[in-house]
Amino acid sequence: MVDPSDLCRIATTLGGLPISGCLEGSPADRAGLRYGDIVLAINGMPTASWNDFFQARRVCTGCLTVRVFRQGAEFEVSMDLPAQSRSPREVLEELQRRDSRPATGASRSEMN
Repeated sequence: MVDPSDLCRIATTLGGLPISGCLEGSPADRAGLRYGDIVLAINGMPTASWNDFFQARRVCTGCLTVRVFRQGAEFEVSMDLPAQSRSPREVLEELQRRDSRPATGASRSEMN
């Protein structure tokens, strides 16, 4: 597994955003995104910063196409968005709660 600081460095070099995890059952999870992927664009709009990501995401409804870098290759995935999705703040809070829970015996690599 790539170290988080290395992942951030690689993402910055590629002009994308690192994925540090996906919530189970989320659109990203269902599309197959996982720890270590780097989001390069949404519907053709580059995502070099979180501001770019949120601007691209704001104009997308229904389905979006995500350009991803994984292990030396680029590919695209389609992601269906629910009519009522959580705000970025709600997702961040959920990720923080998940990451602060004590381990249940599974290694981090088994969870990703």
